Amino acid sequence: MECKLIRPGNLDEALAARAEYAHDALPIAGGQSLLVMMRNRLVTPRALIDLEPIDALRGAEVHSAGVSIGAMNTCRQLMASPALSEAAGLLPAAARQVSSTAVRNLGTIGGNVCHNEPGADLPPALLALNARAVLRRRADDREVPLSEFFTGYFETTLEPDEILCRIEVEHPPAGAAGVYLKHAVSPEDLAIVGVAAVVVPDGKGTGGVAEVRIGIGGAAPVPLRATAAEAALKGAVLDRETARAAGEMASTEVDPGADPHAGAAYRRKMVAVFVRRALLRAARQVEENGHGAA
Repeated sequence: MECKLIRPGNLDEALAARAEYAHDALPIAGGQSLLVMMRNRLVTPRALIDLEPIDALRGAEVHSAGVSIGAMNTCRQLMASPALSEAAGLLPAAARQVSSTAVRNLGTIGGNVCHNEPGADLPPALLALNARAVLRRRADDREVPLSEFFTGYFETTLEPDEILCRIEVEHPPAGAAGVYLKHAVSPEDLAIVGVAAVVVPDGKGTGGVAEVRIGIGGAAPVPLRATAAEAALKGAVLDRETARAAGEMASTEVDPGADPHAGAAYRRKMVAVFVRRALLRAARQVEENGHGAA
């Protein structure tokens, strides 16, 4: 079956094409995953809507509430953005661990999020940053917390007439530190387990935390927040014992599958290990930055 390439000149034209073709067309960003799926006949769209020419989907803008990130920003652009490094350094850190140089140069944040492949590196970091997806259709737009955006294996809440335009990331609380750790067969592979942790100190100088956010990928059909472990750490002193306990608790919140790289039991164990490591490393960064002291 022939596949038509549509090259809209602006976002309105892209949304019009999305509305016209609906299920029969797919937006294409970097194409790193979509073209592979088409070659293997896993998807057979009648048309591709090329988002490359659309300037409205680019750039990263800092505003009072946080940072607005265009969906067409590549991983390389995330890594190189001074605005992101200052306002949400966890995201560029995760982008550095995405696959190979070629994929980082072409793969986009919007494509990464919409593809929703288990083990992707950006979603756990975005979850820990309380990110929101800005979705637009011709008639209106809506914002969806990323924790609600991922709905199933390779599935999201994106409707056939919508385009993911931007990712909104709020400014982290004062003194917060974030870490992303990846466990994979090789650095270029998808994560067997990927863990992002944000630690917000209480400022009392005792090592206590006001808030902890833990995003996990590769250990369930969708990336998720370890909310029970987060709640258990609120107001606690984050040390080796509490970090170990939080890791064990987080391992009970996931629902890992098995593949040739790792079984379910192994993935669950690695969740416990990498949550503990990420929490301790983030806590150490808080202390080194001088925000753990009163």
